[in-house]
Amino acid sequence: MARLALRNRPDTAPPSELAWLLASGSTYAEQVGLDVAAGLVPGCPDADMKLVLATAVADEAKHSAVFHAYARAVGGSVEQPGDAVEELSRDLWSLDDHTARFIAHTLAEGFAADEFHWFERGLAADGLGEIYRLVRRDESRHVALGMSYLTRGPGADRLRRLPGSLLLASEQIVLRHTDVEALGSLVHRLVPEVDAARVAEWFRVRHETRMRVLTNVRGDGHEPLRRRKPTI
Repeated sequence: MARLALRNRPDTAPPSELAWLLASGSTYAEQVGLDVAAGLVPGCPDADMKLVLATAVADEAKHSAVFHAYARAVGGSVEQPGDAVEELSRDLWSLDDHTARFIAHTLAEGFAADEFHWFERGLAADGLGEIYRLVRRDESRHVALGMSYLTRGPGADRLRRLPGSLLLASEQIVLRHTDVEALGSLVHRLVPEVDAARVAEWFRVRHETRMRVLTNVRGDGHEPLRRRKPTI
């Protein structure tokens, strides 16, 4: 979404255009989250995971509709999604393992919640900031529910049984579609007083914290995880 918003847009582009682009990008990003969560529901191994995903399905549908309505209201249309959205969806669905795809969905939701923290602040004057505030509240709940499931009871057992290579594959798919440098630049556009490099590092630290929680639950020293290094 950050790359879409910044692509071929000069620094002099009006804030309203940037808001339109972000709302358009969020429309499609929320649809991807909705599709992945809905696709995971039939294969849920227990009621707890089903509750996590059903909550996401209901919320993401509302989020996409709200962003779509905002983009049409301010721009008359919704910007086309581009190849990145289709590639993200395809990569997430390429994970055949149910638990691995659930983890990728949770990690992606974590980045979304972090992005919206800054969008809320930088887009307050456009009214879009309030939308991002409300959406971020939901996204943060999705992440909390997902991480809680993966660190307790049956969910933690499934995380421990998951091959380390699949956990890393889940992470790599999310990172492939997350450009923290572009996010830093975008946040600096929205909130000029913050440093782009420091914001990019903030995103890295937040992600690494979530990954550390997951790897600590496993505690089994799988070779791929021992070799893992921060990659964004």
